[in-house]
Amino acid sequence: MIDGDRVIHEVHYRQAIDAVWQVITEPDAIAAWLMPNDFAPVVGRRFRLDARPMFGFIDGEVLEVDPPRLLRCRWFVEGAETTLTITLEPDGTGTLLRLEHVGLPPEPRGGFDGGWGEKLHHDLQLVVTGKRDSHRSRLVHGLHHHPDLEVSD
Repeated sequence: MIDGDRVIHEVHYRQAIDAVWQVITEPDAIAAWLMPNDFAPVVGRRFRLDARPMFGFIDGEVLEVDPPRLLRCRWFVEGAETTLTITLEPDGTGTLLRLEHVGLPPEPRGGFDGGWGEKLHHDLQLVVTGKRDSHRSRLVHGLHHHPDLEVSD
């Protein structure tokens, strides 16, 4: 959903909060559902995401980490500084994930809305349920890649 300059998504997973946290913070798992990366959930850590061909490389920085409930990062998208916040909340039958991506420029906002929807509802679901094995990821030029989401160099 787009709300002004924000993209917001909420998704429920049947898995426990720790399992969902692992999938959103470990580089191999992120490569399996999102994109190649050199992410680490450490405040101040700078990282790179390979969003080619649409957005090229996205540079980022971890702003806040409160395991297993909060991950906040800065992403630079098309020269704009954006903030991505993911919160996790146990809800009795699993985990509620809320993603809010703020500050996206108007042009890519729709693409990010659709992309986040697909990634959260489909790809992350495959990884958190074990239907897509994150351990198949490999390092290429310092970034974790997953063969199901290959990007050409």
